[in-house]
Amino acid sequence: MPHSDFENAIAIARDAHRSEDERTSAIHELARFPAEKAIPALIELMQDNELSIRWTAASVLRKFGREMLIPLLRAIATQPASVNFYESAHHALVRFGDPDVEKLLEPVVEALKQPPTSSTAAVEAMNALEKLQANA
Repeated sequence: MPHSDFENAIAIARDAHRSEDERTSAIHELARFPAEKAIPALIELMQDNELSIRWTAASVLRKFGREMLIPLLRAIATQPASVNFYESAHHALVRFGDPDVEKLLEPVVEALKQPPTSSTAAVEAMNALEKLQANA
């Protein structure tokens, strides 16, 4: 069975043996797919060992706007903390562009600057997630 365009893009984006250009191009391709498929893949890529891959994934994730907030906050709240992921999540959330959302995200953005050994980011993400879901 042939792979779909989405599966091919994900496979290239994940492949550390591919060139940076190939991987980042594949990540940009993910913006063409529905949010429910692309967002989890982009969040996963935000944990990559390569800075350019993490930042490209975070930048593409931003293109999904409000749709990416709940999945990203849920990931911050539940996934093991890491410097790579926290830096990428900060990049995805900072200067969101909507004053109301920025106010809600401010504690999370600040907490993401702390070392990942602190549970503050997870707690703040859970708080923001609860507020977002209550207003949905």
